[in-house]
Amino acid sequence: MNILIFDATPHWSGGATRIFLFSKELTQRGHSVTVCCLPGSGLSKRLPEENIPVCTVNPKSDVNLLIIPKLITLIVKNRIDVIEICSPKFYWVASLAGRLTNRKIILTRNVPYRKKGVKKEINKLLYDKLVDNVVAISDKIKRELMADFSIPEHKITVIYDGIDLLRFSKQTKSVEHEKFVIAVISRLDENKGLECCINAIPIIAQKITPLRVLIVGTGTIEHKLKELTKKLNLMDSVIFTGFRKDIPEILAGVDITIMPSPEEGMSMSALESMASGKAVVATSGSGLTDIITNNKSGMIVKPDNSNELANGAITLLQSDYRQAGEDARKIVEEKFSLQKVVTQYELLLEHITK
Repeated sequence: MNILIFDATPHWSGGATRIFLFSKELTQRGHSVTVCCLPGSGLSKRLPEENIPVCTVNPKSDVNLLIIPKLITLIVKNRIDVIEICSPKFYWVASLAGRLTNRKIILTRNVPYRKKGVKKEINKLLYDKLVDNVVAISDKIKRELMADFSIPEHKITVIYDGIDLLRFSKQTKSVEHEKFVIAVISRLDENKGLECCINAIPIIAQKITPLRVLIVGTGTIEHKLKELTKKLNLMDSVIFTGFRKDIPEILAGVDITIMPSPEEGMSMSALESMASGKAVVATSGSGLTDIITNNKSGMIVKPDNSNELANGAITLLQSDYRQAGEDARKIVEEKFSLQKVVTQYELLLEHITK
């Protein structure tokens, strides 16, 4: 089957990782995948290394109708059967191009996208008239889509992010490392709850010692977070690693991870942590609430609350957090293996193209 995927993520993210892994696996299974993404984006650089064709387009706005002829040419030239649209900037233009060429259209929601008023009604039109199926990456997003846009349940398919279980194997931290190590792996942006997380570190350090915290990633508020770390006198215990590709190796050296985002569809970094046998402290605003059993395979706490976040980490580290990590790994093996979720995706493709 010939598949065209649209994505407008400028940087590397959980959504980009999903597209990268799905594209590789689908290609290995004999499908033809083309990805239309932004010039200079992470996907535009990494997919060609895997011999996956890329077309770069910058829509500039959500309703730039002038690019529709270019998208139609791309669809016809590559004999596309199914279009998957993963970013709001492509929702309307790619959907219209798909409808004008009579292709099947999947819209994937990987982050919360709640709208009110006129915008809500406009998006209802998109879901009702232009899209054949909506993929939600978590049960939480499915519930929100049904509540906000009155999308019938049969039109929404939950397909989780897929994790390469061979790359993220269960590993126990070497006993020679005496410090407790917590990792926070995230884009360093305003909406990720990172200031709340840094404010929680002194509270954690009162009960868990010696403590080291790794903040892995880059983003728009990196300098701001470093200044906050200095203000709280945490420079000796907090390390900013920058962007890293060796995430499996980093996870091998930590005890638990924290995912402080107040609202998240799921979290690729949290799933990678769980696949590595590391339990996660996450907030109730994430899709992880549907898969983590509190006090068993991780901790779920209230969002935007440093005390809650700290107490969750303390509770986990003072309990059998290694067993919690093993339970977390079992969840990923059962529900999130790349092979399983791509098979679900193939079944959806077959269903909508009948």
